[in-house]
Amino acid sequence: MARFSINYYSKPMESLIQKVLQNDRQACRKLYDQFSKAMYNICLRMLNSEEEALDALQDTFVLAFKNLSRLDEPAVFPAWIKKICVNVCLKQIKSRKKMNWSPLDEEPVLINLNDEDDIVDEVEYAGKLDAILEAVSLLPDKYRVVFTLFAIEDYSHDQISEMLGIPNTTCRSQYMRAKQKVIDIIKSNYHYGRSNEKISSGSQI
Repeated sequence: MARFSINYYSKPMESLIQKVLQNDRQACRKLYDQFSKAMYNICLRMLNSEEEALDALQDTFVLAFKNLSRLDEPAVFPAWIKKICVNVCLKQIKSRKKMNWSPLDEEPVLINLNDEDDIVDEVEYAGKLDAILEAVSLLPDKYRVVFTLFAIEDYSHDQISEMLGIPNTTCRSQYMRAKQKVIDIIKSNYHYGRSNEKISSGSQI
């Protein structure tokens, strides 16, 4: 199994968007309800803060409704609003501080392109998406952003490097570092959980 992605909605959008463009409040609410949870999850994964995620979610829909008339093909609305959401989050992250994408205090990463898509296989024993997402939430911003965009949101390294304004090679190395950190966190949590189970079992004897 390779990269995993969140499955967005694929219902026909043309009729709903047409109603939204006609200022139909019920249609606006329906469109919001249909996509707000998925967009909030993106915000939360990227920003790692509930308060900031809610702010980013609001900004995402403000921009989406404001620019909806520019959307030529309603069927691509899910990808379109996701891109708006990601850009809002990136802007918010960049406003926090200037991130150093090429740390000098870490060992160089040897990139094996065949290994890039194996994150789920390598942590398959954990068995659950929430274990990966919990590990991702513990990553520093620069690792969390690249990992989220590549492994979860299904953007390519070329797309991510363009979004972040960094070289493709830097994007790949940051992803590989992030991936290793996720694996280490999950393995650590797994072994910690197993140790607690043994202690609990022993105390009941």
